[in-house]
Amino acid sequence: MSLALYRSLSRTYPLSTAFGTCFIKGSASDVIAQMISYGDNNKEEARRFDLRRNISFAIFSGTYLGIGQHFIYNVAFSRMFGKSQDFRTAAKKVIADATIHVPCIYLPLYFSFETVATGQGTPLHGLQRYSHDAPQVLSTYWSTWPPVHFISFSILPPELRISFVATVSFVWLVYLSWTSHSHTAQEKKQIDLSDSKQDSILPTPNTANISNSVV
Repeated sequence: MSLALYRSLSRTYPLSTAFGTCFIKGSASDVIAQMISYGDNNKEEARRFDLRRNISFAIFSGTYLGIGQHFIYNVAFSRMFGKSQDFRTAAKKVIADATIHVPCIYLPLYFSFETVATGQGTPLHGLQRYSHDAPQVLSTYWSTWPPVHFISFSILPPELRISFVATVSFVWLVYLSWTSHSHTAQEKKQIDLSDSKQDSILPTPNTANISNSVV
């Protein structure tokens, strides 16, 4: 697809184009993230592609990163700060994104949605995981995204803003997917290690079974 055609579609059908762009990007990002998460795990069942998880990420990406952020970046921010692409206006939008939108809306919603959609717990569990991972995730976001959004708000036309952000966020979503799922994998690894130690210490089968059932 040529850039001119994409711009035309984005101007004519902004929501559909934004959803489709980010749906594809979200699915592709999670494919890579799942490949990374295989790591050194040699168990065949652990190496199977999780289609449900992939669809969950694709839907979230298309819905929020596509449609949702179109309204935030191209509609809400324009009404709040104006449509000018000068330095001051772009800086205001970057600050609003980094201090309000991302830490207070995007990331809590992401962790809650992802936790429920992939069967790892409730929205509350997702918020707890966000609280645990927030310093690392936000540090990475703040060190990467302000320059990206400044370029988006100061140079690019609105119809290319979502696709530009989607292209850069391809790497970002891989990181976010890896971070959220590695936390769950680490917990499971600790439980397995605990079981192994208890089995080696407790000699009788009955005692070992009781220990495993408690864990």
